[in-house]
Amino acid sequence: MVAFGMGTAVILLAFVLLGTLSGRGVRSVADYALAGRSAGTLEVSGILLGALVGGASTVGTVEMAYRWGLSAWWFTLGGGIGCLVLGLWFARPLRRTGLSTIPEFLAREYGRKTGIVALAASTLGTFVSVVAQFLAGLAMIQGIWPLSDTLAAGLVSLAVLGFILLGGLKSYGVLGKAKIAFLYFVLAVCAAVTAMEGRNLPPLWNALPLHPWFNLFGRGLGVDLNAGLSLLIGVMTTQIYIQAVFSASSEETARKGALLSAVLMPPLGLFAIWVGLGMRVRQPGLVASQVLPKFLAQHFPPFVAGVLWSGIAITIIGTAAGLCLGIATNLVRDLPSALRRKEPLEGDQLLASRLTLLALVFFAAFLALLAPGSLILSWSYLSMGLRGAGTFLPFSIALLAPGRLSAGWAFLSSLSGLALTLSWPLTHLPGNPLFSGLLVSALCCLLGWKRKGTASGGPSPG
Repeated sequence: MVAFGMGTAVILLAFVLLGTLSGRGVRSVADYALAGRSAGTLEVSGILLGALVGGASTVGTVEMAYRWGLSAWWFTLGGGIGCLVLGLWFARPLRRTGLSTIPEFLAREYGRKTGIVALAASTLGTFVSVVAQFLAGLAMIQGIWPLSDTLAAGLVSLAVLGFILLGGLKSYGVLGKAKIAFLYFVLAVCAAVTAMEGRNLPPLWNALPLHPWFNLFGRGLGVDLNAGLSLLIGVMTTQIYIQAVFSASSEETARKGALLSAVLMPPLGLFAIWVGLGMRVRQPGLVASQVLPKFLAQHFPPFVAGVLWSGIAITIIGTAAGLCLGIATNLVRDLPSALRRKEPLEGDQLLASRLTLLALVFFAAFLALLAPGSLILSWSYLSMGLRGAGTFLPFSIALLAPGRLSAGWAFLSSLSGLALTLSWPLTHLPGNPLFSGLLVSALCCLLGWKRKGTASGGPSPG
């Protein structure tokens, strides 16, 4: 364990040093929340993937592959598709808005009430994803050390706070690039070791049945389509991903950063799935959430295992930090406006942002302690769906066809989509909550579009 700890310490200290040095120039809220709007293509991709590729893409994907096989790909595949759509159609119009947050944009387009709904959806959905990162962090720690849940959660909390409080988004883009590069190396090495064990395609194919292990819809067509759709709309309506676009130095840089992320993300999922399937054949009785740390401990010398383990840990910590930063930005910048209160001074905003981060991290740790054994990807899919169920369609229309949706119908679309998604499980009706929420949201948008188009902005609800 000494050699393992030394390997872990080397990488963690290197990332702490890198974050400290890159965050030294933070002097304002613009630096802290938007990287001074000077990020290059690699920094934009680093912020996007730094927040997208975390516990769900690594520990959660291996866990799901160990239980279900190829359908675990939907998180990274859907995230890549979301980045593709963001780069092709959304990055340029987003940049032209000149704004920092989604609720701010929707409030300007449709009014304060719609902005409040968007703020609630973004905050709730993103926070659920933070809880997923804590579950992944607990699994990584407890897969190696026999620590209590409380102590492990405390360690994850301290790591997340240390990662982000040093420099906000200015350091996050630099760390994101380093994190993704190292993560590619870690997962590629793990996949290669699995293949060299004799777990290449023919033996895996023979050892496991086609369904569900090699079926992209192995958990059911509706379930897995919902997973992919939740990622698509979640990427488009999550604050930290939009901040990556706003942080870019130009429209073209924002577009290229999103497209680069679209190319890089899906292969990571395939590497993780390969490891999960190999471990399913080799050791079918493991705790699924601890398969990845167990693999590292069993297949590498202790020092090397510690180095690789720390790469996954940095991924989880960085993603939790980025998501918390997105929530804090929403709350500090948009909540006072939504409540019609005076906006704090810049220095007060920076302090408020850091205090909000502190509260978010410790509350997420508390909830993770109440949900042992739950699937990490289930939390992640839920979080993406909540963010986008009511916000995605009004947001897309405001961005791509401004002025075509009336304010009243936009508010009904946002509110009904979010409310139905949240309440659908209570109805005990068949069907998927996200599909139901999107359907009613789309119906409101259709009614609002037609009414404004035919009645020239005539009567509308609200």
